[in-house]
Amino acid sequence: MNKFSLILLSLFFYSANSQTFSSFTTAGNQSQYVPVSFKSITSDGGNRTFFITRNDIHEGRDWLAHGIVAITGIGYGWGSGGNGLRVDNFTYGYETTNYSKIVNFLGRVMTANATNDIIVFLRGGTKYYYTNAVVVSNTGAYQDAAGLSLGSVSINDPFYNLPKGTYYGSGDINGKTSNFAAIDNGNVGIGVSNPVNKLDVNGIVHAREVKVDLQNWPDYVFENQYRLNTLEEVEKHIRDKGHLPNIPSAEEVIRKGINLGEMNVKLLEKIEELTLYSIEQNKQLKVQSDKIEKLEKQLEQLVSDKNNDHEKKITFPILFTDRIFGIFPNHSVFQI
Repeated sequence: MNKFSLILLSLFFYSANSQTFSSFTTAGNQSQYVPVSFKSITSDGGNRTFFITRNDIHEGRDWLAHGIVAITGIGYGWGSGGNGLRVDNFTYGYETTNYSKIVNFLGRVMTANATNDIIVFLRGGTKYYYTNAVVVSNTGAYQDAAGLSLGSVSINDPFYNLPKGTYYGSGDINGKTSNFAAIDNGNVGIGVSNPVNKLDVNGIVHAREVKVDLQNWPDYVFENQYRLNTLEEVEKHIRDKGHLPNIPSAEEVIRKGINLGEMNVKLLEKIEELTLYSIEQNKQLKVQSDKIEKLEKQLEQLVSDKNNDHEKKITFPILFTDRIFGIFPNHSVFQI
């Protein structure tokens, strides 16, 4: 094969595999997210990942938006059961030109109810480039035959403005919830789209074992300088505030939740304090028990001494009479 043929073959494969981008400008204005409906089935019948992009952050306005988002998904299609979404969002921008709030150009992604289309909320009044899809609707509103009705929303709506990251969902990936999210700061969310910790889970966690690293285990309770509240002080604190000292109230727990490691430390602190109270009470009980035992012996001795004195007082006249008169041969019958 000559060089010319190789060049033609290379051009053919490049043309066959290259992606052609089209452009459109969203309805509405830049203070809104607006719904745009896409059909990701391409002209050759495939259902592929489609892309929406902006390569110049200053196009249309300084510091407006740039980046790329890849969306893989299929709509409900009247309950076909194949619906699902994956979104890889690498978009960025600002609310205004003065580096104010970060507003990514991707707000939310949903699946249509009556078709296999994907509805993407994009920042309004902005030009975008896309490939591997067809824009079905770009009017600033969306409604399908299954009753789904959507309109424009503020860019400050908490359910919009997806952070940079990768998301999975069944039919709706928004700024609050998704099935799974891994955002660009390394945080992971399960049932949460914008995790603020390394792992945020909106649901039940079942694990064989959980290990928590701690720095301040409460053995300090057993140190001599530790001030143990008196039981009277504990009683007053409970009466005044309704909970144990150094333990959060029910209201605080409902509002803030609890730190598992910190709460285990606090609970062990209370257990160790209870142990000290029990040791002190045991000492007091032992002292009281010794006193009671001593008093019982003294009482027994007093009773014994009293009985002996009583016997002497009763027996003496009988013995005396028996000796003198010899009247009673068996004087014991008169003893009391």
